[in-house]
Amino acid sequence: EALENTLKIAEQCHVEFKLKDAHGKPIYHLPTFPTKDGRNLHDEILEKSKNGLELRFQELKEQGLPVLEELKPDYYKRLEYEIGIIEKMGFSGYFLIVQDFINWAKDHHIPVGPGRGSGAGSIVAWSLRITNLDPIKNKLIFERFLNPERVSMPDFDIDFCQERRAEVIHYVTQKYGAQSVSQIITFGKLQARAAIRDVGRVMGMSFQEVDVLSKLMPDKLGLTIEEALTLEPRIQELMDQDPRMATLVDIAKKIEGIHRHASIHAAGVIISNQPLVKYAPLYKGVEGENVVQYDMKHSEKIGLIKFDFLGLKTLTHIDNALQMIEKNRGKKYKADLIRMDDPGIYELMTRGDTAGVFQFEGGGITDTLQKVKPTCFDDIVAVNALYRPGPMQMIPEYIARKSGQVEVTYIFPELEDILKETYGIIVYQEQVQLIASKIANYSLGEADLLRRAMGKKIKEEMDQQRARFIKGATESGHDLKKSEELFDLMAKFAEYGFNKSHAAAYCVVAGQTAWLKNYYPVEFYAALLNEELSDTDKIVRYIKDARQHGIEVKPPDINLSEKGFAVQGNEIFFGLCAIKGVGESAIEAILEARNLKEGKKFESLQEFFSSVDLRRVNKKVIESLIKAGAFDSFGIFRSQLYHNFTKFIEVSEVERQDREVGQSNLFSLLEEDKSHQAVELVDVPQWAKSTRLNNEKEVLGFYLSEHPLNGYENILSKMTSHQIIGLSEVENKKKVTIGGIITNIREIMTRKGTRMAALQFEDLSTSTEVIVFPNLYVTTETIISTDDVLIIEGVLERNEDNYKIIAEKIYPMNDLFKKASRIKIVIDQKDFDMENLKKILQKHKGQSKYYFECQLDDLDKKIMFESEEEGVLLSKDFFEDLQMSYKDTRFIHIVS
Repeated sequence: EALENTLKIAEQCHVEFKLKDAHGKPIYHLPTFPTKDGRNLHDEILEKSKNGLELRFQELKEQGLPVLEELKPDYYKRLEYEIGIIEKMGFSGYFLIVQDFINWAKDHHIPVGPGRGSGAGSIVAWSLRITNLDPIKNKLIFERFLNPERVSMPDFDIDFCQERRAEVIHYVTQKYGAQSVSQIITFGKLQARAAIRDVGRVMGMSFQEVDVLSKLMPDKLGLTIEEALTLEPRIQELMDQDPRMATLVDIAKKIEGIHRHASIHAAGVIISNQPLVKYAPLYKGVEGENVVQYDMKHSEKIGLIKFDFLGLKTLTHIDNALQMIEKNRGKKYKADLIRMDDPGIYELMTRGDTAGVFQFEGGGITDTLQKVKPTCFDDIVAVNALYRPGPMQMIPEYIARKSGQVEVTYIFPELEDILKETYGIIVYQEQVQLIASKIANYSLGEADLLRRAMGKKIKEEMDQQRARFIKGATESGHDLKKSEELFDLMAKFAEYGFNKSHAAAYCVVAGQTAWLKNYYPVEFYAALLNEELSDTDKIVRYIKDARQHGIEVKPPDINLSEKGFAVQGNEIFFGLCAIKGVGESAIEAILEARNLKEGKKFESLQEFFSSVDLRRVNKKVIESLIKAGAFDSFGIFRSQLYHNFTKFIEVSEVERQDREVGQSNLFSLLEEDKSHQAVELVDVPQWAKSTRLNNEKEVLGFYLSEHPLNGYENILSKMTSHQIIGLSEVENKKKVTIGGIITNIREIMTRKGTRMAALQFEDLSTSTEVIVFPNLYVTTETIISTDDVLIIEGVLERNEDNYKIIAEKIYPMNDLFKKASRIKIVIDQKDFDMENLKKILQKHKGQSKYYFECQLDDLDKKIMFESEEEGVLLSKDFFEDLQMSYKDTRFIHIVS
């Protein structure tokens, strides 16, 4: 109906609108690709492909992976076959357009992915450098991409570096004309929750009222309000209690699903042979973009061709890491030349070291890798394809066969060549096609139709295909019963089978990230952190992972930090742009001033304040830098600088005014009077550890220099039953005790109007959610709102891989300190000062006896002593005082 209406409107507006030509063939509005010397498209693609294939052979030889001479005819035969199909289907121009903008990007050092989707199965695409995976070596099928027996437009999805994707779009806009290049409209629909919130706002209800109803909606993809009423009876109860809620839900149901707003497709770009106003209505985007007002599906139906320009931040990550390696270590690598047979890739994956590895990070898939123990590229491609809903059930069988626990057998001997790489299990859609071709004499095009029929599970089609398969198999001399068994097996696995071309292409990116992590972890982490600047949780996770690899992530340093995370030797320095309150203009001012200095560094605080533009680096920026520790290298306590930095500004301001009016301060001419310009700092006590760390968290989003729980490890192990990371092995409904700190509190209003809370609770291993129901929340709200170390007793509630704790008791660790009769404390610090320790003990007199074990200047000697009559008052303040004087202090044992 939409197309019919469009045709009518187009006719009225005198728009040229042809869907098919006189012979019934679809018309595609592709631009004419400019060929060399005006030759035809067939000759152009043939020459480029043959030349490209020769270059591929040369590259493989340089990598030490030459194609054997006796195999080269197979490559040329496949190339000529594909060229014939492409020409017959009229898609030569499409291939040439795609290769042109991809090779332009590569020539301009814009990272491009190795391929995505079924396009990686084309040797023409590989030869033209559209993809970067040898389809013959990897047993990828062209007919999975273009089927001559089912004419449909090819569709290359291309990944570009996320930061430079716009440059490629600008290139095609300039090449084919701004009037012929457009982006595509998408329509946002009112989903259930959005409908409820919008109606509630229009009805004048408060956010809190509507939020109660919204949060009762179950978490289910594509949920409708009607389904929510069935799944969650409390919604109906709320409607019965409050007539306004009933009205809200009734209206929301009526508007649910309607278009709410228009936006622009994330990747799709249309390139046309004519100004697009001839084919479709356009509108201007927010930034002045041309946008076709037909959505993607209807744009394609009228012959407009969509090209997908996707942004993949992993490509940016890889490229930045390689640049850092060249700058930091003087070694130059190209991502495309990283060999996928490098054993380091698979050693890293086998040990489960996959944080930051593309497509393979996460507990479940990491656990699978450790069980599979991959040793080659085929193994990780199989894991990538299997680790999805449905085929996941085949993973135990795959592991058993790979490890030799289960014998690999084949229904027909001919299947071994096809299924050997996956140990006799049908994992890929391409394997279904190859089996049909080998056993039942299907053409690969016919086999693609069989694969589609099996995926759709339409009985009528399946019956026809079954008869065709059995007939072909028996005519080829195969046993009838076994042929039927094989067809049923194929039908079962085709339902879950994955596109091998896509899995293999993406495993190239995975292999590149794993290679970087294995051989150049410092640069790997620095580049990875730069890609995750907006995600604090990932920053925390990756910094923790880097430190577990012995890589120090240093706090920001005004002399060493760059805009993003930077590498100096084997250390990573925190990026200035990741500090909250420090904007781009301020960072540019700091770097500009620093680069003008001899040695590219500020020699003193006064030089910093005198050199930077204080109109851009204002007081709020400086406060953030101090809290982040960016000035620590100058040897002044953060607290002291925080209370004195305005004095530096005042002196610098006077100097600036003098420079602007061309005067010099009279006193500055006299050597003996220069000292009057020096800033005298008022003495201020150091910030307590908790204050320093809370300030860090305020501007960085997390604790960087250390964790508030450092030093409490041993004592917490005595007070708790588990670390949070160990809860993954605990049975559902079991009682547990954990210790740590609260990093986030989300208050929830119940349907009865009482308050409860969901806490994000973390220890030194990881974090988890803790649910505090109303009765407990009332009595512990004050405790929860502090930054104290807490002990939580509760019941573990598990749902598949996710778990949380239902709290039963919450109390500060200080409560246990109060009951302590004796404590053992270890100070591992060579510059030990007994007199200072005595002052701390005098300051915190109490009843608990103590036993100290302290390192002396000589690393081979220790001093041990214990209290006689007087004890100590154990508390957070006592421990912080110890740590301020002796950083390496630990509570070891407590006796209640």
